[in-house]
Amino acid sequence: MKTGCAQIEITPTEPVYLTGYANRDHRSEGVYAPLYAGAIYLQGEDDAALIITADVIGYTAPYDAALRQAISDVTGLLPRQIVLTATHTHCAPFFTPWNMPGAIESAYADYLTERCQAVALQSIAGATPGRVGHSRGHSSFGVNRRRPDGSGGIIFAPHPEGPIDRDLDTLWVYGETDQLIGSLTIYGCHPTSVGGYDIGPDYPGYLCRHLERETGALALFATGCAGDVRPWFGGQPADEFPRPDLAELEAAGTAIADDVLRGRSAEQGTDAKGLGIDHVFHGLPYDKRMEDDELRAVAQGDDEWLRNWAQLMLQQRAHGPLASTCPHEIQVLKLHEDLRLVFLGGEVLSEIGLHIKSVLSPATTITVAYANGLIAYVPSANAHPLGGYEVDGSHHYFRRPARFTDAIEPLIVTQTQALCQRLG
Repeated sequence: MKTGCAQIEITPTEPVYLTGYANRDHRSEGVYAPLYAGAIYLQGEDDAALIITADVIGYTAPYDAALRQAISDVTGLLPRQIVLTATHTHCAPFFTPWNMPGAIESAYADYLTERCQAVALQSIAGATPGRVGHSRGHSSFGVNRRRPDGSGGIIFAPHPEGPIDRDLDTLWVYGETDQLIGSLTIYGCHPTSVGGYDIGPDYPGYLCRHLERETGALALFATGCAGDVRPWFGGQPADEFPRPDLAELEAAGTAIADDVLRGRSAEQGTDAKGLGIDHVFHGLPYDKRMEDDELRAVAQGDDEWLRNWAQLMLQQRAHGPLASTCPHEIQVLKLHEDLRLVFLGGEVLSEIGLHIKSVLSPATTITVAYANGLIAYVPSANAHPLGGYEVDGSHHYFRRPARFTDAIEPLIVTQTQALCQRLG
């Protein structure tokens, strides 16, 4: 097989509106660490795959489609062969439409497209005969953030007994003369350690920079199924999520990187020359949508973000009924019959990723969320009856007409199984 890796900086050169938090009211004030985009190109005997990851919150479905087409245009790869992933940092530019404060930074959207095209071309142009390895470590970083309240609901608080995927997976990419040229680490924890108005990559950036110092090769990161998992830096009271300072944030990223390096002692080589990649779109059903009179009432309410959402829904209703399902993409990269990566659109809760790993066992499966179209939160079946932000309160920010039904987890698992069987 042939392998290639490249990395490019994507830090804005002037103040921009940031996305991820609804309490910001002005543009960025500084940069606490640079943002990067990276690419890994893998070419087998009959297929090829290009994985792009970037220090951004994610890509709306229309931007995802346009960016993959733009990369396809300059590389000759098919869109199905291109994967877009994100670190999901909440301190990156607001460049694609969500229901968030500020203005969409359309110039940055164009800049990001150009930079992703460039890094894709660099990774392909530099490809040489090589190989891929895989290691799986574990990390204690992060905690489930949905704590049952004892009365059938949940509160937003650390829940150490809650579901979380502790697998810390890394692909190690080797080039000519068997030299390590890059790595891609996947872990399922929300990069929401810090807020404010400074641009930066959260803990994944510090993790990658430490790996680069230790290995001498570029390091990339993509976030796993972390819709209900966030950083927890301890502290009292135990029902809060304290904000770390930058020294504590760097220490956390470094500690996870050290866990990656410890896991590398058990690295396994993979015969990936027969790799294959494919994708499928399917519909996730929405729950009951509001009638026009209900939407008009919300559009006149006190909550600014609900007003904006209701007005958008009424505009859509003026042209026809609201959609009953949300298009959702699943993409699978089979490196070997015993090793595959599953890329899922949306902020997927940890139980869904764990479910997929379970049904595809004994093969090793790596689940990556925030991939391709960041459609909405994707709740697990167990989370649905408890409600809370991820189930009931988040679809407004993603401009979706309603929450999802409780049927979406089995749909996703079934479609993933079928896609894996198709790839063999």
